[in-house]
Amino acid sequence: MDHKMKISQIGNGFVGSALNKSFYLNGINIKIYDKYQNIGKIEETLDSKVIFFCLPTPYLDGVGYDLSAIEENLLKLKENKYNNLVVIKSTVLPGTCRSLEKKYGIKIVHNPEFLTERTAFEDFHNQQHIVLGFNSKIDKSIVSLYKKTYPDAKISICTSDESESMKMFCNTFYAVKIQIFNEFYLLCKTLNIDFNNVKDLMLKNGWINPMHTNIPGPDGSLSYGGHCFPKDTSALLEQMIKLNTPNEVLSGCVLERNKMRKD
Repeated sequence: MDHKMKISQIGNGFVGSALNKSFYLNGINIKIYDKYQNIGKIEETLDSKVIFFCLPTPYLDGVGYDLSAIEENLLKLKENKYNNLVVIKSTVLPGTCRSLEKKYGIKIVHNPEFLTERTAFEDFHNQQHIVLGFNSKIDKSIVSLYKKTYPDAKISICTSDESESMKMFCNTFYAVKIQIFNEFYLLCKTLNIDFNNVKDLMLKNGWINPMHTNIPGPDGSLSYGGHCFPKDTSALLEQMIKLNTPNEVLSGCVLERNKMRKD
């Protein structure tokens, strides 16, 4: 594919490397800046029409998401008078991108990823649904880029608040689903019932998606682990508590998860 749009990415972890490899195989070279891997310089991204932010948002207990990596780079772009589009791939709380756009004066779109760390490239390269959350006017450059690069994928356009909420809610739902299937598994074990046979019978109805129903999980442990689900459930629960909205289901899920595993 001949694509003349200049594109960069900041961050080259499992999300960034999957994105970069997939675009490359589709004929698009993306400049990489990652200070921790000593790749490139931020100044080399400034002529880009689109900059993807593939940056971590670790959860800090009692504080929430650590947005320092995102804000550090937005500040550098602002200081260098960058005035094109930043695409944030990170999972963040609803309202984050809207607030950051106002704070730094840079156009931001939220474009959540749906990847598992073990199959990140395959998940990105074969994506079937792309979500673009805008704060104000729709930027046609990112829509055009995705349409040309992934023509078979459905593109949903919404507000950044909606895309942020969708990603948080998806990850939280998957975590709750894993937790309840863990409880089913432990009950079957106590009653000497074949859990896998029961699960297969449940799935044959066609009403339950088989994803996130294998117990124990891929790491051989009970409940949910990995980089995303523990931090995202904790961050969303903290927001619910702060806003005094009902949270008994999620609160119970996080509590029981933390009893089952300490990572």
